[in-house]
Amino acid sequence: MKCQSLISMTKIRPLHGFLLFFLVSLLIVITGCSSDPYPRPTKEYYINDYAHTLMNATRSTIVREGERLFDWTKEEENGGAQIVFATFEVQTLSEIADYDKTDLFRQWRIGKNDMGILVVMFFMETIVEDVEYLELVETQIEIGYRMEQYLTPSEAGLIVDTTLYNEEWDGFLDMGVAHLLYELLTVVYIEAYGYESFNYDMDLYLDYLINYSETPLDDSIPMSLIFYLLSPYSTLWEKISAVLPFVIVFFLTGSIGFARNKGGGGSSGGMGIFRRRR
Repeated sequence: MKCQSLISMTKIRPLHGFLLFFLVSLLIVITGCSSDPYPRPTKEYYINDYAHTLMNATRSTIVREGERLFDWTKEEENGGAQIVFATFEVQTLSEIADYDKTDLFRQWRIGKNDMGILVVMFFMETIVEDVEYLELVETQIEIGYRMEQYLTPSEAGLIVDTTLYNEEWDGFLDMGVAHLLYELLTVVYIEAYGYESFNYDMDLYLDYLINYSETPLDDSIPMSLIFYLLSPYSTLWEKISAVLPFVIVFFLTGSIGFARNKGGGGSSGGMGIFRRRR
């Protein structure tokens, strides 16, 4: 009986060791991700409307134009440009200091080859004639190191002033945001990648906003932990820590299943028309 018990223990202990390793690795990943000071990017990635301030049409436009920019430039020298928008609600102006746009830019891993642009907008609740609404109180832009060759911080500030804070769009945030997006796209396509032109029409975009009727995007909820770990935005260590336990399970059980993510459809306003360079 003693021999049988000893043999049983010998067979079980390795399995217990693998199980313990699995749990420890998973705990490290979860703890590391939960300690991040900022939320993970949303599943849509290019728009992260945590303040819930933008119209569906604007959010869709940011996503579709962002996807197109990345797809059309990823094969270029220093390619893979990305423009990402994020909105946050704060209770006081001093709370803005808790957000470091550089840290957020790095955590979300924006742009390949340092060719990224992050637009962060902060909103505060205000009351006008007994009506509560969120007011844009500050806008910040973080620019990747290589992107600064084509868009300096001072130039970015001027673009914000002439688009987002343009008096023409006073009281119409979505038009200002779209105008800002298209001006940034103009700089990236023409200055960074040598395209001949990038033309847009804000009057046509206004019609698009008014008539937009597509399904809203899932752009105000951080992407799930599993989706984040399998995405390009997590670090190599996070990926290894997440995958290694499943590899162990595969060798122990001989099988494992994965769900594939499929991107959704949709369209943007289509106002950004350009010609490829010759």
